[in-house]
Amino acid sequence: MKRNPNSPNALAKILVCACAVVLITAGSPRAFASRDSLKHVARKIGHATGRAAHDIGHSAKKAGKEIGHDAKKVGKAIGAAARAGGRAFKRAVKDHKH
Repeated sequence: MKRNPNSPNALAKILVCACAVVLITAGSPRAFASRDSLKHVARKIGHATGRAAHDIGHSAKKAGKEIGHDAKKVGKAIGAAARAGGRAFKRAVKDHKH
């Protein structure tokens, strides 16, 4: 199966990586002052990246649920129309005798 670079998962991964790069770049001058601050900055970057990934995943989940609910409604409507059409066809065939 071919990967779609425009899929929501790919975009979410790119966004998370971009956030991490920005945070690392912004925090790196202070991080090199001492070994403890490097660990502290790395921890903060990890937390921020994880939080961003969680928020993106949560939003994608909500969107997926909404799409699923709407698809279910459409499916029910199509099923009801098909059922009514089938009944009408059956009545037409039954009433039409040679």
